[in-house]
Amino acid sequence: MIRIVEVEQVLREQVSPLRLMSLQALNPAREPYRAILLQPTGVIEANEQRIGHADRELGHALCSSFLESAVQQHADLVVAPEYCVPWTVVEEIVAGRYQPRHGSIWVLGCESISPNALRDLENRFQGADHCVFLHERLDPRQEAQRRYVDTLLYVFWAHDHNGQSVLVLLAQFKTVACRDSLDVEQTSLCLGQAVYVFNRAVGNMCLASIICSDAFDFTEHVDHLHTNCLLIHIQLNPKPAHADYASYRTRLCSVGSNSHVELLCLNWAQNVKEVKGGGRFSEWNNVAGSAWYAPPAKFSADDGLIDALHRGGLYYCLLDQRWHAFFLNYEGQVILLQKQKLLFPGEQALVTKNFIQVEERWTWNADTSNWVPGAVANDGFAEALAGYRSISADLLRASTASPLAVERAIEILMGPRGKPTTWYTTKELDALRLDRDEESIRRVTVHQDKDVNRPGVSYRTQRLQRAHDAIGLAQSAVPWPAAVRDLAQGFKFSWRRQAPHHNIEPTAGGFGSAALVYLSDQANDAAIESAHQMLRSALIAQAADKAIKADLSAEEISNAIVRAQDRICVVFRRDNQYGARGPEGMNLIDTPASASPVDFSEDRE
Repeated sequence: MIRIVEVEQVLREQVSPLRLMSLQALNPAREPYRAILLQPTGVIEANEQRIGHADRELGHALCSSFLESAVQQHADLVVAPEYCVPWTVVEEIVAGRYQPRHGSIWVLGCESISPNALRDLENRFQGADHCVFLHERLDPRQEAQRRYVDTLLYVFWAHDHNGQSVLVLLAQFKTVACRDSLDVEQTSLCLGQAVYVFNRAVGNMCLASIICSDAFDFTEHVDHLHTNCLLIHIQLNPKPAHADYASYRTRLCSVGSNSHVELLCLNWAQNVKEVKGGGRFSEWNNVAGSAWYAPPAKFSADDGLIDALHRGGLYYCLLDQRWHAFFLNYEGQVILLQKQKLLFPGEQALVTKNFIQVEERWTWNADTSNWVPGAVANDGFAEALAGYRSISADLLRASTASPLAVERAIEILMGPRGKPTTWYTTKELDALRLDRDEESIRRVTVHQDKDVNRPGVSYRTQRLQRAHDAIGLAQSAVPWPAAVRDLAQGFKFSWRRQAPHHNIEPTAGGFGSAALVYLSDQANDAAIESAHQMLRSALIAQAADKAIKADLSAEEISNAIVRAQDRICVVFRRDNQYGARGPEGMNLIDTPASASPVDFSEDRE
């Protein structure tokens, strides 16, 4: 059973009372703060004796180098996932090799440790100068019967009654055991009850964290912790988006949409291996699923910001169709982020909604045993396109300029959803929405998840295959309407904000961009007409708006509206034959809109 415990109260109750030093990440000032996150990869050991890095020396090196980088970067918030940080690294923290800067807070998921070993560390740490080690008392029965605890260790500074700085190590224990086929935690894990919250008071920003399967019992506490709060969820989890783990997020999206609240979920990297003995390994084939979530008002969803984050290895999606989700690249990495505060003094409506920026990424160098800066994030798009040669070169070039442009071009090809005039906005773009059941990323330009059973993978595969097939239409017996007959000579995918309802550029002719929907074999007459009418409505509205703003005459506006419909074509296939629904004629600049739309007398190619 989870108990919410205020850190300040714990500090006041010590024999020598302590006072929490102001935390920069929770300081309601306009300037941003720095957060540095460790998403490790590698081989783990998970059994009845211990959970942590299988290679203990490597685990120590990974985490030691990470914390050194955190100190060098003056990070205000430092987070490592569950079962990650060896206690040998914690001993180095206490010895002073690296420690948080004043005002920083470290949130470290530590490797498992037995209750007896924890007690020995406690005695040693309490003997260190200006250091205290605090944790709740464990249940004596569990302590005697179970082999280890799963610890989230907060490391931060406080002041004693003389104003001297004291390093505080506050251990929070996992409260709910994970469910796995061998019941490893069920039989081995000694559970706690306390979930600590920092800086909790009316008008303050607070911080609280949970450990992996604590999520099972946390939903009921969301109602009390969704106001002015940064929630952190650390995990070592092969299925971080499983419904049982995500249920509290569903509740948070329900009650916290109008609150100052954020959620950081930090897991291990993709493709963790687990030692099984005898030189054997279990391949998890897992996604990382690490993400930073924010309610609707916290981010402007500007195209430039989203594309810049993408290049830095942070991929934007929509959770529950409203909440912003920024997914970390799935690879092993250290990432340094610049974060806006939860709230600021003054008028919130005037605050620029940038939310988050990527400052630096590091990857592990096994030869030098340290994290190397300057890492380029691989979104997996090139790999996804490997089997689609006819579109790979053009789409890769387009993605380099703007990943969102690629998503929109293919969205038109599939038949855009949403409102006719605003389907391409980030809040309506279908590709940006996470699959509701698994929070699976559907964006074709983010292809790190390879499991064909995941809904996001099948969604992306269908779209890429459709794009590949569509390019081949130029060499096929498509009865192109006269207004788009130039497409028979070839085209490439393209999207520009100036022509948001067009998705292709012809390789020949001078008629300009067009809107192509390819429904393949999967459309009846109603679907064909619906796709055509949606784009027709969008183009009419855009043309009318542009003409009115240009102060054109009524006849000129009418002409612009008619001509805007020229460059639409919906292609489909039935009984192995192609069909096309397009404009009923060509309405070019030299043909007034009042003239007959069908001209049999001349070829207007």
